[in-house]
Amino acid sequence: MTFAPETLFHRSPKLLATEVDGELVMMDVESSSYFNLDPIGTAIWQRLENPVGFEPLCLDLQQRYDAPLDRIRQDVAALLSELLAHKLVQASRP
Repeated sequence: MTFAPETLFHRSPKLLATEVDGELVMMDVESSSYFNLDPIGTAIWQRLENPVGFEPLCLDLQQRYDAPLDRIRQDVAALLSELLAHKLVQASRP
């Protein structure tokens, strides 16, 4: 899935989450489902505490990690698509 650069993402308020050994463990209270994110997924999750645009998120990750921006965009879009499918994040257009 691709997202417009201005698409805003933020965490769903219905989750319980905690960090364990650099990875995030989340529980969806409504479905009683558990999810976990690796350290890079956890870094993305931390940025979603407040609404953040797709492009600023990707540019921030490019500053933190040595990877081509196109690859970062693909990986972030894949993760956000999965998180959206599970209703762990919400997206909106300004």
